[in-house]
Amino acid sequence: MDIAQLLKDWFESEKAEVDPSLLAYVLLYSTKNVTGLTELTSHLASYWKEGDLSRRTKCIELLAQVVTPSQSYLDSPTNNAIIQFVGERLSNSVLVPRCIDIYLVLMSTNIISTTDVIQICNALFSNIKVKKLPQQSRYKILSILGKALEKYSSEIQRSKINFIGGFINCMDGEKDPRNLMLAFELVRSIIDRFDISRHIEDLFDVVFCYFPISFAAPPANDPLSITTEDLKDSLRRCLASTPYFAYYATPLLIEKLMTTTGSAKKDAMETISLCTPAYGAHAILPHAQELFDALVREVYQCAESTMVDVALETIHNVVATLGTGISIANIRDPVEKAIDSLLQHCVQELKEPELKNARSAAYILRAAASASDPACTSVTHTALPIIYQQYKSTDPSIRQKAILDILTELLLASKQLYGSVEDVGYDRDFQTPLLMYKQQIIQIFILSLNESDPADLILRQTSLKGIHEMVLMKQFLKGEEVNLVINHLTSQLMADDKQLGQQALTTLGVITKLYPTPLAQLTFPVLLKELPCSENAMTIPTTYRYALDAIQLLAVTPAVFKIIVNPLLKKLDYACGTIGKKEALVNSVKTYTIYLGKENTIYAHEVASTILHIYKEASTKEPEVLTIGQKVLLPSLLLKCIPAAMGVPGSWYLDDSLIETFAMVVAITTRLSSPSDQQLSVNDAFKLFVDREFSNVPFSFDQQYIQNNTLGIFDTNKASRVYD
Repeated sequence: MDIAQLLKDWFESEKAEVDPSLLAYVLLYSTKNVTGLTELTSHLASYWKEGDLSRRTKCIELLAQVVTPSQSYLDSPTNNAIIQFVGERLSNSVLVPRCIDIYLVLMSTNIISTTDVIQICNALFSNIKVKKLPQQSRYKILSILGKALEKYSSEIQRSKINFIGGFINCMDGEKDPRNLMLAFELVRSIIDRFDISRHIEDLFDVVFCYFPISFAAPPANDPLSITTEDLKDSLRRCLASTPYFAYYATPLLIEKLMTTTGSAKKDAMETISLCTPAYGAHAILPHAQELFDALVREVYQCAESTMVDVALETIHNVVATLGTGISIANIRDPVEKAIDSLLQHCVQELKEPELKNARSAAYILRAAASASDPACTSVTHTALPIIYQQYKSTDPSIRQKAILDILTELLLASKQLYGSVEDVGYDRDFQTPLLMYKQQIIQIFILSLNESDPADLILRQTSLKGIHEMVLMKQFLKGEEVNLVINHLTSQLMADDKQLGQQALTTLGVITKLYPTPLAQLTFPVLLKELPCSENAMTIPTTYRYALDAIQLLAVTPAVFKIIVNPLLKKLDYACGTIGKKEALVNSVKTYTIYLGKENTIYAHEVASTILHIYKEASTKEPEVLTIGQKVLLPSLLLKCIPAAMGVPGSWYLDDSLIETFAMVVAITTRLSSPSDQQLSVNDAFKLFVDREFSNVPFSFDQQYIQNNTLGIFDTNKASRVYD
């Protein structure tokens, strides 16, 4: 039976659905014959002419079911025939959804011609009443337009079709969040690809009518899970996608900011914050005073911290945008005046630093100062003299703390703008204007740290916070200033209040990466004094644990490790020594060496663990650390452990925990060593543990074993220097 007869039988039957057998035959016919689909459209056209709605529905349904699985067999003539057939049959609204399905299939192929794309778009714009279609069909129309934009935007622009106007008509009145998310994306795509100069107001109107946007939460089983925040963000990015919108958007957004409350006001601020950089200084300048008044009022009066944060972020972006106008000659003066008008009122509030408004003013100054170099310079030269004049170490601590908080806000602003020592690849040509007031800033923080009542922990903690920010500021502290800060931080390490000590330690942790040598010279002697040695009483101070924790944090940089390893080995030698007294003459004076031994095993374990930790961390950062491990650390440990393992009197105390720790040192050293060094170590170990060759193993460390020292792991000539 031929296809004509099959189609005739089906169309004359009362069956509304496409029989699977019929579909299979038509598909086979269409794919086996080059003109199969074209011939099918001719057959369907004849039944369309003489048929009622039922037959016409069958025509479109059969074509839709055939086209979808036949995508790989479509060619340009076939596409054109199908587009012609469908385009002439869009007058019936009942059939339009399936026609759109066919269009979407054709647009998804890679061989559709530009002419066909334009023909499809024109059919959608001219022949379909989009607003009356169901949601899925409207979504598919937007998808078709999206595919056209993605692949054929240049060709569409050169054609006579009014694509932007047609799209606006398709989007206008859309309320479904799924469709809106796609529509907003297409708006940004149109702005990116097309010249919108003749459609600015229409495009803006169709977007801004949704502001502020919200909708009911989607059901839990919604696969897209679109939220109000998703819609807000997408709409916001539309409004910020072109400076052409500035003329229309800025006054309307300010109006929303001043007349709405709650989430709508927050949405307005966030939108202004995002749009301002895109709109530029020229567009924002006429509205700057209005904007600043509304935003500053929000900071001073709003009790909700989230709203305050958004207002401050918006101030920051507005000032940053205006700052770009400083370099534009014809608006330089009004831009500077606009920024100064924001600052002057805030600076006046600083004269009563303990009041709430002063704190809010400090937040505003930070937001402005961190936005641009001109703003930071203006804030610094205006505010710093006032802050310095306000500070007196004899004032109540609440006032002192308020001043320190304000000063810290300015330090944070400078760090944000000019960079932190922790920033990687961040470099600016500008230098912070705070350098002119560096000595005054250091003086205020050091005075408040040292001259405050020792019981006033909050003030001292605030001082340490400010010092921490100074240390983080790029190229701020130099030379003797670094030494001064290290000394004062070190003095806080063993403070009774653990939070003070932890704050100081955190800042020293930054310094150890930047200035390892002065830190090793100034801080570690203080820490090492907390660890007992032969010159001290045998009692272990309670602060030793904190000292070891500090060493673990600060000594992991290679430069510090090189300095600290020998003193730590000396502490370990004492910690693992056998209890007793050893008489000796030093400069004709009789002295006694006291060892701790197994009576204090926890202390010995922790000293050993500290050495392991800093060696493990530092050895991966610099080859020279491995050399120290090979030439100093490993020989020193082995020369003490072997006599102890053999039961030599007066040797170290060893237990399983210590042996495991020392074994880890051996493992790290071996793993990081070159193959030749590894082979040498294996040979030495074989001689010692298999051949039991002890001729080169010293049983008293005071002996000198220089001659006939064939074992590389027993480089006593270098290891003995550890204890000198």
